[in-house]
Amino acid sequence: TNVDVESRSLRLETSKSPIPESGSMLEFLSSVLCFGLFLYKWLIIIAVLLTWVSADPYNPIVQWIARVTRPLWVWCEQRMPMMLTHFSPYAALLLVIFAQAVVPAELRSLNLLIEGKSDSTMMLLQSGGHLLQGMAIVLQSLFFFFVIVLVIWFFLTLVNPAFNNPLVRIIHVMADPLITPIQRYLPRTSVDFSPLIAVIFFMMVLTFVIGPISHYGSSLSYPISLCVY
Repeated sequence: TNVDVESRSLRLETSKSPIPESGSMLEFLSSVLCFGLFLYKWLIIIAVLLTWVSADPYNPIVQWIARVTRPLWVWCEQRMPMMLTHFSPYAALLLVIFAQAVVPAELRSLNLLIEGKSDSTMMLLQSGGHLLQGMAIVLQSLFFFFVIVLVIWFFLTLVNPAFNNPLVRIIHVMADPLITPIQRYLPRTSVDFSPLIAVIFFMMVLTFVIGPISHYGSSLSYPISLCVY
């Protein structure tokens, strides 16, 4: 009958209705993961800044940030040499920066493979490009941090800061290993130019070494762009 025909045609149309594809889910997961790691990165930065100012450990917000970030700090600390363990928060931050750059990009490459827009060889090349760019981003972040520390230390040395200030001590601990090898080859003067020389060195490495590596990795990753905000 006409009613049976219309009923069967309705069932067929319903069975052909669009359902979420795995590729779309991977793209969505990539975006969520990118934003989640971005937020976690800033939680680590806030936690590091709180250690600089000796925040109240009984404050509920400080305690919550510590509960969220400390496990990764401890994980990094357990895998670092003893003399570098006090830098575990910075290692954790660099690890999250690397993950934010690489993991969402890998999911997008897998999405292209599932959708038939690439093959296994292209995905391997893209993965290599993601890793190169991820390492370049980590080194860029690390070197820019070094540059900021060195510039601050240079201006502090001009005013002879008091070492009983906790911020001055922290900056000195971070700057001293970077400038001590340079100071051995510089004559003693009233102004210590070793921080500026170290800044020039790091900027040259960023421009002539890390920059080209990042550009080459980007060419391998095409058309995938990394999550870097």
